[in-house]
Amino acid sequence: MPIEGEIKISVVARSGQVEAVSITSTRPLHITKLFAGKSIDSVADIMNAIYHLCNTAHRFAFLRLLDESTVIKLSQNEIQAYELLLDLETIREHCFSIASKWSQDTDNIVDTNIINLLAILKEISATLFVNTDPLSLADKELQSFNSIDKLILKLEQQLQNLLIGSKNNAEFVFTDMDSFNDWLKVGKSKSVTFLNYLQQHQLNEIGNVEVSHLPDLDLQEVSILLNNDAYIQRPSYQDTTCETTPYSRQSKHQFIKQLVNVHGNGVLTRAVSQLLEVFELLNKVKRNYRNIESENISYNIQFPVLATSALVQLEAARGRLVHQLCIENEKIKTYQILAPTEWNFHPEGILNHMIKSLNFTDKEDLISKVRLLVNAIDPCVGYSIEVDHA
Repeated sequence: MPIEGEIKISVVARSGQVEAVSITSTRPLHITKLFAGKSIDSVADIMNAIYHLCNTAHRFAFLRLLDESTVIKLSQNEIQAYELLLDLETIREHCFSIASKWSQDTDNIVDTNIINLLAILKEISATLFVNTDPLSLADKELQSFNSIDKLILKLEQQLQNLLIGSKNNAEFVFTDMDSFNDWLKVGKSKSVTFLNYLQQHQLNEIGNVEVSHLPDLDLQEVSILLNNDAYIQRPSYQDTTCETTPYSRQSKHQFIKQLVNVHGNGVLTRAVSQLLEVFELLNKVKRNYRNIESENISYNIQFPVLATSALVQLEAARGRLVHQLCIENEKIKTYQILAPTEWNFHPEGILNHMIKSLNFTDKEDLISKVRLLVNAIDPCVGYSIEVDHA
């Protein structure tokens, strides 16, 4: 039962100009209040059931909280394995959104490449953790990286075929603007088709506005702020509304800097940032996790007598995710989650500024451009658009 809710976007437009933008949310941010008074096993089960998007990120954050509060002990080897699964989840969510949201086809033909990709990602997880749910509190058996080595090579080839095309190499596409433009001229993939569509219809620079990326957080300060429900609904940091997106993470990459110099930080640059991040994560998977060893994992659960609090943050597919809990004896006292959606769709945040910057010809054109902006920020979010146009 997915409980993500949706973002409601209302736009008032008069005489070819956007006059007002309202962004509200029906996302059930109070859901974590259900965790209060529950056992860690119950919370683990509820979390797995309700968070379909970024499931690995949410459940890994919960395990890290239990580790931070000394309820369980995670080995560094185990943490590495979960970080690998988190990177693979981001790859999966990026690829699925590219396959579903970057299409200009009206016949909704399913690309077999994405089906094959999802299958290999599932196989990697099932091979790394044999016959068990890798993020549960149950006993589990972790295999070494060598067990998935050949599967990672298959993954690399499938990403190449799906996103870049069989006759080009991702290693060179994002080297510089000349290599990128050459790929757009001769490449054969859904990515090429979509990025060319943006340029041909002069959509590549829409949404080019001043941005504030979420900086490193003072965790003590954030811990206090998270006790305020109003803050979780409309977060800001040091009086600034910030974004936390794939573009935020890739904004310091040399090629993205080149792209910003040419096209600004609008739809094209954000789309390419998401595409680039897939291959940056693939390289990380191939490089950083080779020392994962086989391990039999079993938790010796130790509950604190006094109330103990912990806070963790991690980078999920959609942006930075923050979890905080307070646990006493065998029960969760309080639990808060600050998701990237609340930053990225803040009523006065990046989407608001982007929509106000739009030029458009009619109501349909305005709606189409707002959809492009939403998908450029977070292609997984549920949303609705209402336009009052005259």
